[in-house]
Amino acid sequence: MKSSLITENEIDWSPVLNQMRQTVKQQLPSYPGDLKTALLHQAGLQNHSQGEAAFQLAREISRLTTCCDPEITYWFARLISLIDR
Repeated sequence: MKSSLITENEIDWSPVLNQMRQTVKQQLPSYPGDLKTALLHQAGLQNHSQGEAAFQLAREISRLTTCCDPEITYWFARLISLIDR
């Protein structure tokens, strides 16, 4: 069975997800660095005009619920599957 974060484009999100850690001060795991850069790099969208927009939209969607890094990653993966690369 495929992970729910592997899109039709078969991007493996596990390198980003495996770096997320929960700390004493946080209830939910967070990415230790720049999540936007990591996601754009993993998707190969560093220089794509829609990459930044997809990340910002993923953050806005996640604000409706938990607004945590794993949820941002989930929505980003779903959104970029719609981008014509």
